[in-house]
Amino acid sequence: MTVSAPAAADDVADIRAARAAYNAAIAAHDVAGVRAAFINGYTGIAGSGGEVISGATAMVDYFATAFRNAEFAGFVRTPEVITVAAPRDRAMERGRWSGGSHTSTLSGEYLAVWVPTAKGWRLRSESFVTLGQSAGE
Repeated sequence: MTVSAPAAADDVADIRAARAAYNAAIAAHDVAGVRAAFINGYTGIAGSGGEVISGATAMVDYFATAFRNAEFAGFVRTPEVITVAAPRDRAMERGRWSGGSHTSTLSGEYLAVWVPTAKGWRLRSESFVTLGQSAGE
């Protein structure tokens, strides 16, 4: 039996779908949905202070705490470029993000690394840079 790698266009669509599912999980305050986005060794770098969030459990804990805060309005990440490596062992996503609280909205750019797993593409790392802030309504 011969197995061939899916076309890069399919991978890009799959990554976009995984990002959309992650955005939806944040919007729904769905901790399990957020967890599904990450590999165990996930690393995140926060946008404003550059804090490192090391491990999927730490990132899930971050969101679980945020979800309990009535002021938390969520985050949306919008991909602009997705590039799959050759060989197909990772992909890069670059885009814009926004979110925060009901009183202050942050925005900026991000870079994410996705890896293929048996359960689909999962996030290995994300780095956020805060470039703007505005007062909420």
